[in-house]
Amino acid sequence: MTRPGTDSIRHLYVHFPFCAHKCPYCDFNSHARREGETDAYIDALLAEARAWRERVAPETIFVGGGTPTHCSAEQLERYLAGLTETFDVSNLREMTVEANPGSVEPAKVAAMRRAGVDRVSMGAQSFHDHHLETLGRIHDAEDTARSVEALRAGGMRRVSLDLILATPDQTLDEQAYDVERALELAPDHISAYILTYEEGTVFTKRMRQGRLPPPRPDREIDHLHLVRDRLEEAGFARYEISNFATPGEESLHNLAYWHNVPWLGLGAGAHSHVDGRRWKNVDDPGAYATLASDGKAPEAWSESVSEPLRLFETLMMGLRLVEGVDLDEVGARHGIDVRTAHAAAIARHVAGGFLEQEGARLRLTPTGLDVANAVIGDFYPDDA
Repeated sequence: MTRPGTDSIRHLYVHFPFCAHKCPYCDFNSHARREGETDAYIDALLAEARAWRERVAPETIFVGGGTPTHCSAEQLERYLAGLTETFDVSNLREMTVEANPGSVEPAKVAAMRRAGVDRVSMGAQSFHDHHLETLGRIHDAEDTARSVEALRAGGMRRVSLDLILATPDQTLDEQAYDVERALELAPDHISAYILTYEEGTVFTKRMRQGRLPPPRPDREIDHLHLVRDRLEEAGFARYEISNFATPGEESLHNLAYWHNVPWLGLGAGAHSHVDGRRWKNVDDPGAYATLASDGKAPEAWSESVSEPLRLFETLMMGLRLVEGVDLDEVGARHGIDVRTAHAAAIARHVAGGFLEQEGARLRLTPTGLDVANAVIGDFYPDDA
């Protein structure tokens, strides 16, 4: 079934939900010990892709998970090459695959390169084995170094590393060591995420049982500032609250999210936002595979997004960027004068030192970036 619509969708997210192990802090749609379902899942994923063939001409493709490299090299190449063969990729500028250390080997790197992947985002998280154990990771610090070496040897042009900040009992000295070890591997992009305790995760349950310390915002900010300062000293520019890149190496796919442009998500649990409609696919890989393989839309729910809510989402995402938003562009896009509709919130946070306005440009100050969620929440529309 071909999906209706006229405008080309330029940004594609693909979800691979299988993992070797479910980390206790993870609230993503991931499933361990279900490797036997992989081939059927790939068949369904490519069937869903074919249903969108006429609408999608991607400039960016991002394959996330789960662990997209938690399969054989043959399976990896089958679904990656299947995607690029299905869609018109003549304007493709970036194709990213997430990977976990220890799941990367030369044959998989070669498979990714043949399929057109030019960027790998690796979940290093820490370079201290005892903190990796706390986080439930099944790799060790040296696995990250070996995996990056395999990527470089296989010709992968761009490598990004993820770090988790303010892990329980992690000291600032240990955080500084993690940054130095990451820099030694010469990535061109580093994502530095403060550990969050998400509802429904094992970590949150342990915290409520008193087995893990609750988060402390002052401690978290200390860790984030340490990482920010060291990365900027090393030549990385902070372009989003948690993301740093060397010049020209920003994640184009994630920039599309932060600019709130339409994107399509394929796979179990994937979200999409196209033609003013937002939806999510069913989470269970087996249920998804049955629906998609039968040519049925594998949606769990969908909703129309009102213009005031779309405006809020554009502000919410755009203000996460260090450059902020252009109020004239945002107003023209949504038909709502931001200066009038949100005059009180803008004035309050400019006076408080959390926002700054320069002409049409509205951005969070360095202090505002530390409390972004609280500031941005004040722009939520009353009639949403």
